[in-house]
Amino acid sequence: MDTWIKSVLVLVAMAVVGFVGSLEATGLFSVRGGIGPTILQAQSPISAVISVVLTVGLASIIGGFIGRVTTTATGMFILGFALFAMAMKLEGIEAFIYSEANVQLLIVEAFCMSALIFLATMLVFAISGPLKDVRQSEPEDKLIVWKTIFISLSIIPVVYLVAKTPMRGQVIGAVAVGGVVIGFLARLFTPTLQPRLFYVLPIAAGGLGYFLGDMLSPISDVAFAQGTVSSLLYPMPIQFASGLIIGLSIGLGWAASLAEKQRVRVIEVIKP
Repeated sequence: MDTWIKSVLVLVAMAVVGFVGSLEATGLFSVRGGIGPTILQAQSPISAVISVVLTVGLASIIGGFIGRVTTTATGMFILGFALFAMAMKLEGIEAFIYSEANVQLLIVEAFCMSALIFLATMLVFAISGPLKDVRQSEPEDKLIVWKTIFISLSIIPVVYLVAKTPMRGQVIGAVAVGGVVIGFLARLFTPTLQPRLFYVLPIAAGGLGYFLGDMLSPISDVAFAQGTVSSLLYPMPIQFASGLIIGLSIGLGWAASLAEKQRVRVIEVIKP
């Protein structure tokens, strides 16, 4: 299929899932009357869950078929873009704090979002197929589990350092930077592993970040007004998931192209 046709299909898919994500965001009304920022602490948690599941499910199917004609990472990007469109409609941590919400429930929501994204990732990969540029010839690494966990946990220091303000775009961007970092680390240290879990575990790590952030600087309206709330608490679960999926998809693509250039250079050097 021609490159321009693929590009048009990706743009159309982004428009469709973006519209759905933006539309379904209205199902997340908070107790303060605004939209968002969380699912389990919405005015109607059932409506919020349905809105998010519908968005993720539709975006996973569309992303899966886009991945079949492009790459699986592009298919996952479509899923992340749907959540990004939804996240940009939602209120942020300020609304969370002033609604006297519960950090423990926020942690639970992060793990629930991680489980939902696991199912979505499996669906996208089932339709698209595995990443074709993941090496399969090397023997299995016995430390692969620990590498996967530690690479996923790297999202915590990245968000802590990069997220400087609670503004939605800046917060999602900070998590996206963490996703890019994870993409490069995954290509470097786990080159034979399909990156399914890297789309899942960092979101659960975000839940750990909520715990650490609240422990270091207990969340309150006074702390927020004084600017002492930990940046680990800035990204709400949907914002976290959208930034992670988009950033990781980009990072995996960039790292793969860089690795390919390195292989070409090595071949050119060793040629007689």
